[in-house]
Amino acid sequence: MEKYISKLPDKVYKHELLSYLQEFQDMFGYIDLNFIEALSRNSSIPSGKIFGVASFYNQFRFKPKGKYHVQVCEGSSCHVNAEIGFIDEIKKTLKTDEKDTSNDGLYSLEIIPCMGACSQGPVISINGKFYTKVTKEDIKIIFSNLDL
Repeated sequence: MEKYISKLPDKVYKHELLSYLQEFQDMFGYIDLNFIEALSRNSSIPSGKIFGVASFYNQFRFKPKGKYHVQVCEGSSCHVNAEIGFIDEIKKTLKTDEKDTSNDGLYSLEIIPCMGACSQGPVISINGKFYTKVTKEDIKIIFSNLDL
């Protein structure tokens, strides 16, 4: 990470901010606050403004992903087919909130607008493995069967 930061150009322009934020996250999985500070120094844009830009876009994370990155579809079909409290049950099971990582680093949670499997909803994905027609009871089973 420090190596990447040290290679930032001396001058970064406003119109380049998103590109640098995306590249950094692609490489390291999240936006580190040290990176924001370095970007601020090289762009003369206050770090608070850079953080404001990054936090505006849903795509950016400010914590590393957990060992198990859980994505939950909240598209219309999944929402309608899910039991009441479905997402709350996942949050409770993972002991984390949306766009956050559990304290033990095992789980990170992301709510997705649509996963493109509308007829199979509700759908969740764990590290790219899809689970379809998930019920609240399935949630306990799925997470207890993960190789921790």
